[in-house]
Amino acid sequence: MWVIGDVHGFQETLLALLGSLELQEEDRIVLLGDLIDRGPDSFGVMDLAISDPRVHIVLGNHEAMMRDDFTPHEYELPENDARHWYLSGGLATIASYARSLGGVEEESEKENLIQLFTRHIEWLREQPTHIVLDSYRLVHGGYDPRQSMDTQIEAVMLWIRDPFHQHHKPIDPQRTVLFGHTPTMMLPNYSEEPYGQVWFAPHTVKHGLASAIGLDTCVFHIDDEPALLSAFNLQDHRIIQQERVEPWGISERRRAQVF
Repeated sequence: MWVIGDVHGFQETLLALLGSLELQEEDRIVLLGDLIDRGPDSFGVMDLAISDPRVHIVLGNHEAMMRDDFTPHEYELPENDARHWYLSGGLATIASYARSLGGVEEESEKENLIQLFTRHIEWLREQPTHIVLDSYRLVHGGYDPRQSMDTQIEAVMLWIRDPFHQHHKPIDPQRTVLFGHTPTMMLPNYSEEPYGQVWFAPHTVKHGLASAIGLDTCVFHIDDEPALLSAFNLQDHRIIQQERVEPWGISERRRAQVF
């Protein structure tokens, strides 16, 4: 099983990474949330996750915003909550869905867009907030160390940052937590050169691996640093990374938001 960090709409990069994994039919991939927003093809990433039986996801905070705050038939005149999602990358997501249909100039095309969003939002409602395995926990944001593991709520698992990152002992002594959400160069004790490193917590759990591993190596940034998408193998602990394929600067970001 492979676990992959935040994709954020970079479908070509995801496809290139999957190609390098040499997947077999029996292999499984878990995407750690934030499939969508910011990048140029959120629709393509969502479509892959929905259509490929080998691919599973845990919800990210960006999927939760789309699921909870966005009303498809009001996409042209969003409510306040949806506007927050738009400004967080949702506008690029809407544009990618519109492009997948060849545009939305006619009323019938707008209706097709609404139906497409509705189907995908219903699919998101069925997805888990985290996955618990014998030796691993797969979650987007993390866990609150001040709460017991059986009382963690969705908002925490999707959004938490500092209390989880700065906790000085394992959250679950039996399991390594693989998470995304926070770019690894923002995590404690990260080596500043170069960007794109997978992050390992300094303490270990029962099976000898780090208690937490951060996999959001920030494929979406526009700094002059490596922009990488990272995969971690649960069986042999290999890390395979893919440099961003899509050109991505200010002009590309603006084009991604036009629909």
